[in-house]
Amino acid sequence: MRSYRPLLAVGFVALCVAGPGAVTLAAEAGKPLEVLYVTGGCCHDYEGQKKVIADGMAQRARVKVTVVHEGGASTDHKVSIYSKPDWAKGYDVVFHNECFANVKDLDFVKGIITEHKKGVPAVMMHCAMHCYRTGTEDWFELCGIKSPGHGAHYDYTATLIADHPILKGLPKEWKLPKEELYFCDKLFPTAKPLAEAMCRERKSNQTVVWTNDYHGTRVFGTTIGHYTDTVKLPEFLDLLTRGTLWAAGKLDDDGTPAAGLETTPGETAAASDWASGVTLPAEEQAKAVRLFNGRDFTGWEGHVDPYWSIEGAEIVGKNTAENAPKVSTYLLTTKPYRNFRLLFEGKLVTSEMHSGVAIWGKKFEKDGEASSYQGHLVMFPSGWGLWDLYRRNGISGDQQGRAKQAGRQHDWNQMEILAIGSRIRFAVNGQEVLDWTDPKPEFCGEGPLGLQLHSNKVPQEVRFRGLVLVENPQDVLVTATPTPSSPVTPEK
Repeated sequence: MRSYRPLLAVGFVALCVAGPGAVTLAAEAGKPLEVLYVTGGCCHDYEGQKKVIADGMAQRARVKVTVVHEGGASTDHKVSIYSKPDWAKGYDVVFHNECFANVKDLDFVKGIITEHKKGVPAVMMHCAMHCYRTGTEDWFELCGIKSPGHGAHYDYTATLIADHPILKGLPKEWKLPKEELYFCDKLFPTAKPLAEAMCRERKSNQTVVWTNDYHGTRVFGTTIGHYTDTVKLPEFLDLLTRGTLWAAGKLDDDGTPAAGLETTPGETAAASDWASGVTLPAEEQAKAVRLFNGRDFTGWEGHVDPYWSIEGAEIVGKNTAENAPKVSTYLLTTKPYRNFRLLFEGKLVTSEMHSGVAIWGKKFEKDGEASSYQGHLVMFPSGWGLWDLYRRNGISGDQQGRAKQAGRQHDWNQMEILAIGSRIRFAVNGQEVLDWTDPKPEFCGEGPLGLQLHSNKVPQEVRFRGLVLVENPQDVLVTATPTPSSPVTPEK
């Protein structure tokens, strides 16, 4: 059975958050499903929900979410992307989790629904059913139901009333915590109810989960999801993931993703590691990308055979005494980076030789090793500090011994590299340990990132996981603060 099968046993990510990107409308073989997630407006925790939903879907299927979050807590904001021609081009599904009830411009709303009428599938969640009250039923026809509001907040039971792949694994009587049960005044003839709940105020059942056929376009909808605690429920994330896959025509009859969209154990683990759980500044969340997909070496190059391999969600650099590299070898990103934030974990398993992450340089051939590196090296854990490979050698030691104090020799270290301009800042296990500005900015150019397997004469093993990157980030470490009594003094 596919790795997606135990949906209810998996509890998110990312940013990944998954970051920006688009492919053709039909997901290509080997490509993730591209989802445009539009959110913002009044009355809900959209900041928290977008991360939970994006990460939760990434754990359950090969889904990549691009987030557009605008409008603050207003009710009348016009989301900017909707004003662009063919605004949904390149996405497999558009996920609507927005609340702009006072946007009454019918031409603007028609610009939204036209893309769906042209065939772009949709997911409608909770307050999306209360949006765009233009005085017509145009928006509600897309939703599949018409809801005028809701009553008090209370626990309720959603009763499944259909047999559908979207519902696989859910209990027949699904007990939900305190929620906001929407009134349902009208269920359009094109909509098929899948679950309903008894409304105390109306003393009648209200539709809470359904599908809709909007001019031949698939739409999945649910009014569940007022509270982020509800959104975090594994059952709810299962429902959203299956509903999204179904809308795209990528859900098999047994409730599992279509071929090519199932996750491997490594991908599932990669979507829930420490780096994915770090809270980024709001403006960075949509830009965060995962450099390692937990599946293969897509986006990487180097002396893979015999030195680099993948185990689960971890990249492993390893050698024996017989094939120990005489020159340090690097697994390199195929894309270069200049100003960035990198969140990752590293562990030295075997040997006492340090490893590190190389930045601001280039692939370099040395003594027959074509995948060595010339540039800056941020070292861990045996020898902390900075090294300038094949140029100046040591450029900064362990400032005030902070890295050694914070680091772990043969265990996982949670690390953040912030490289902006000619300044490198480094945090280890929640502590800022290095702040250094290069006096030679000409040496701080765009280059690939490199994971180091150091030259040696003995068996060694080093592991990396996480590897979440944001380009052009804010100039502040997000995983650490300096010790107030003895701050790190920037070196030059």
